[in-house]
Amino acid sequence: MRKVMFINWVLIVTVLLFAPYVYALEISFVVGDVIVERDGKENLAVVGMKLSQGDAVVTKNASIAELLYSDKSTLRIFENTKIKVAAIQDNQENVSVINGVIKAKISKLQKGESKKVYTPTTVCAIRGTEFFVAVSDSSNSRVNMEEGSLALANPYGEISVNNDEQATVEVAKKPLLDDNPKNPELWKNTADKDFVLEPQKYAESYNEYLSTLEQRSSMQSAEIEKYKQSSAKKKDSKKIEKDMDELENKVAVIADDFFLGDCANAAVDNVLQMYKEKKQEIFDSFNKVKEQADRVVQQQKANYEAIMAIKEAYRKNYEEIKGKHKESIEKIKEEINKVHDQ
Repeated sequence: MRKVMFINWVLIVTVLLFAPYVYALEISFVVGDVIVERDGKENLAVVGMKLSQGDAVVTKNASIAELLYSDKSTLRIFENTKIKVAAIQDNQENVSVINGVIKAKISKLQKGESKKVYTPTTVCAIRGTEFFVAVSDSSNSRVNMEEGSLALANPYGEISVNNDEQATVEVAKKPLLDDNPKNPELWKNTADKDFVLEPQKYAESYNEYLSTLEQRSSMQSAEIEKYKQSSAKKKDSKKIEKDMDELENKVAVIADDFFLGDCANAAVDNVLQMYKEKKQEIFDSFNKVKEQADRVVQQQKANYEAIMAIKEAYRKNYEEIKGKHKESIEKIKEEINKVHDQ
């Protein structure tokens, strides 16, 4: 019975998480040829178009688009770039940069609010700032700060990047501060040329990276099983509050891993599309990587949906306990009033 109830929660939360028409971001500026990919279809981007979770925005040659967040923050998408709306929920408005260059100008975050930019290799946790992000064809990532600060993190390490600093995050390596002041577009052009010269080297790095994500995903699956076995049906609201805080931290880690994996998988797809007719060696190398990427992201997605279902079950149980406690207090007050009335 408990297993059936849990499966039902997974289905409910999946519908909520991946509902196709939950909007927050919108397109506020377009120049040139810009496409919105939604549900397998390509749509011409126009000003005012609302974007939902899972939508991708693609700019072609000599084209630019700008996205507007609900708090009036902006994200400019430069030419030959592809981004994806990663998550819009729980006070989050997160995007993934699959390939290309973007510039974000983010307003100061309010309490409880979160904004992140994912690349195939790192999570950029934003603290109210202005910065560039570039992602090369190899999926190596570059961050150029202009103002403010953000944290870069991946399975290999974490750093802070502050005013006028740069950082590079290569596939299967920890984030590193970089003294090279190259602008992000020039950095990407150089990185793309290096990728064409040694594609097999980058494919091997990708295999290593995906293996790391897969190992983390397996460990997270085991942790999720423990949460499943530990029923949320407890009578102590304080204990549930403590468990929910712990669970929230676990949700954040699993979500970041899922969106990292999802972005990496999309980046591999992008490589296959770009080089299918150009470089057979690159296509063959990354076609093998794609099989591993698909497997990893499916497991990550299952973990993400499962942990969100558990979070929802805890929340519901907590509210039930609080409701029953309130009912008990009201009944006691009624009994006292009856005694006084006699």
